[in-house]
Amino acid sequence: MKRLLIIEDEKELALSLESHFFNLEIETKISLNGEDGIKQYNEFKPDLVLLDINLPLKNGWEVCEYIRSKSETPIIMMTARDSELDEIHGLEIGADDYIIKPFSINVLSTKVKKILKLNSQTIYSYKNLIYTYRDEILKIGNERVSLSVREKDLLEYFIKNKNKPLSRSNILLEIWGMDNEFDERASDTLVKRLRKKLGSYEELIGTVRGVGYIFEEK
Repeated sequence: MKRLLIIEDEKELALSLESHFFNLEIETKISLNGEDGIKQYNEFKPDLVLLDINLPLKNGWEVCEYIRSKSETPIIMMTARDSELDEIHGLEIGADDYIIKPFSINVLSTKVKKILKLNSQTIYSYKNLIYTYRDEILKIGNERVSLSVREKDLLEYFIKNKNKPLSRSNILLEIWGMDNEFDERASDTLVKRLRKKLGSYEELIGTVRGVGYIFEEK
């Protein structure tokens, strides 16, 4: 999984970006100031950095220069400034791209996907189990496994939240939405169906007593 570090002092924006990229299967961390950004960069070792310019403690220029002195990690600068000189300066000190606030999340996503070389062919694999997101196809060995829409949604939800305990109510909300007429037993029924489809890999879906389920690679 690719790693993305967001260094942005506008917390609401940072959280919104985190949520968006999490849904794209990108592991994401947030820093709200320049000093912590440098610390997180060294610890998290991201594949890409989204970097605001107007940061407390250390500004974006300083953080960019620090990162570039250590590695070639791609950097996209984010700023409310619209000066061409700022853009040129960012590129001169090592930024790979530049986006001006307010920006379209889809435009930013395109930039991120391009740099991280992500596309709709994202694949999850474990031993000889392969799930292809674009085609929504599950294969175990050479056998293609047919999944219903709900089973596919549940499998993707489990993969996205791998190693995290998930409650029955959260599964219900994610798969059927808020305006549903089902009780939590519907989650149990769907999990049972998916386990059966996984065959010898049914152990990937564990039961967490008193909570719900967890998707873990053994």
